[in-house]
Amino acid sequence: MGWNEAFERVRARLRNRAWCYRALFMTPGGELGPAAETVMKDLAQYCYASRSTLKVSQVTQQSDPLAMAFAEGRRDVFNRITAMCSLSPDQIDRIAQHRTHDE
Repeated sequence: MGWNEAFERVRARLRNRAWCYRALFMTPGGELGPAAETVMKDLAQYCYASRSTLKVSQVTQQSDPLAMAFAEGRRDVFNRITAMCSLSPDQIDRIAQHRTHDE
């Protein structure tokens, strides 16, 4: 298998994966479906989409790099979903700034 063929296979897999994310979360009109919007708003809160991942140890009063790495992992999941769905910055901001009644 040549370089171009391998590259095209990887590209096809990524396009298929992105299509699957969009099929799951997006309406045919390119907006989040009602259930997807609820899930994304919950993930935005859980994944630190609009707030710092700085974590300070209550014991040492120093930044906690392991807790911060864990929080950044959560943020990475949210960012991956928004990228795979090709959400615009405005859509992401609207989701991330949403506050629910139980917050």
